[in-house]
Amino acid sequence: MHTDLLRTFAVVAETRHFTRAAERLNCVQSAVSMQIKRLEEALQVRLLERTRRHVTLTPQGEIFLRYAHRVLHLTDETLIELGYGDKAGRVRLAATDMSIGFLPPVFEHFRLRHPLVEVEFGCMQSREALEALEEDRADLAFVTQVCGREGGTLVAETPLIWAAARAADPAALDPMPLALFAPDCVYRKAALEALEREGVSYRLAYQSPNRAGLNCVAEAGLAVTVLPATAMGDKLRDVSDKLPALPNLKTYVFTVASNRTPAVDALESALIETLG
Repeated sequence: MHTDLLRTFAVVAETRHFTRAAERLNCVQSAVSMQIKRLEEALQVRLLERTRRHVTLTPQGEIFLRYAHRVLHLTDETLIELGYGDKAGRVRLAATDMSIGFLPPVFEHFRLRHPLVEVEFGCMQSREALEALEEDRADLAFVTQVCGREGGTLVAETPLIWAAARAADPAALDPMPLALFAPDCVYRKAALEALEREGVSYRLAYQSPNRAGLNCVAEAGLAVTVLPATAMGDKLRDVSDKLPALPNLKTYVFTVASNRTPAVDALESALIETLG
């Protein structure tokens, strides 16, 4: 079995969709269908169940996926050891919305050293990123909350600040309107506790699961938000001098032994070296 067939099968299994798999593999859907057909014919088993809307793994497909990942990881590791890693390596990175502001210098560092390694990047909450790692949908998780997991490496600590629009002063309103993440965010909890401890009147005006939504509200001058000092853009200003101090934002990287390859190790090292 050619590794191209295994990689196509792994991507279809991850996306649960032939069209999305074709987009990720930069080919047409018919090519993906043909490769899956060739693989099933070679194995003489059905790996996938297809409907018009969904693709699911058969019991045989679940078994084969585990071995396909092992073969692909071993292939990538072998080629890297032989000096061909930049032609074959792939790393799946799951990062949180609060942590992606740290990634541009990391990616630049990594690109210079490994220009042809493919990085598959997804943005999600810390809990979801760690679940993706446990379920073999990611090789690395770059998160701001450990969510009860052990084995992560603390990469960096960065001050959190209160931020508001340059042309508005919502921090002067009583009660002060806030734009924060969902209730399960530890930094939302820390911000509210700091306000309550200092007796600052506030109201939760806006809530968003992602940083872009909170920035949109803050930049419009509608609320005060909390973000890493390194992530404040030109449209926002630091208003921390008017409000209680916030804790530092901590970023962690997690991986699992079964997914380690030289390419995965290289990206983990880039995170630690660039940010640490």
